[in-house]
Amino acid sequence: MSRVATRSEKRATRTRRRLMEAAMAVFTDYGVDASTIEMITERADLGKGTFYCHFRGKEDILAALIQQAIDNLLTVIRQQTTGSANLQDVLNNLVRAHTSFFLNHREEYVLLFQGRMLLKLDREMAEIEEPYRCYLADMGRLVEPFVPPPVDPMKVRRLACAVAGLVTGFLSFAMITMDAAAIEKNMEPMRKAFVESMVAFMNPS
Repeated sequence: MSRVATRSEKRATRTRRRLMEAAMAVFTDYGVDASTIEMITERADLGKGTFYCHFRGKEDILAALIQQAIDNLLTVIRQQTTGSANLQDVLNNLVRAHTSFFLNHREEYVLLFQGRMLLKLDREMAEIEEPYRCYLADMGRLVEPFVPPPVDPMKVRRLACAVAGLVTGFLSFAMITMDAAAIEKNMEPMRKAFVESMVAFMNPS
């Protein structure tokens, strides 16, 4: 039987959640680089001492938020890809799952996009790199059963990167000028063309 959390543990969980919600809002409003711990604690209406009881610093809370966002995204992906019959099917479902998740969780999209940009700048941020690696690996595992043998792990990784890149790249500009309905409508022909090309990529003649 699982242990019941004590009052102090429940309070600590609520405080940690409050700090993470504040950090998400601050990172979304001001960007990760411009954000400070003081801005986060002010938004949460908590002291800096309380912050350091839960996180080592800004990178630590950023890593926790990225991990949470990726966990939430992967949950949606697994739900939407369940029952996929072939490679074309699973790729269609992957693209749709990403699009749906990001349109319904824009703060998490902005956070993941910012985190990826920080890694591209060659920053020493191992804490935030690992969740992205696990995310790509999980997508690869979803695709592998539908890839004809012999399975090339590098091609599977490239395919996972292509799926992520298609959606995040398109949304980075589309969200500025289109509403959700227009984004989904314009994404459909791109999705079809992308899936056809990726199926051909994984099944060379």
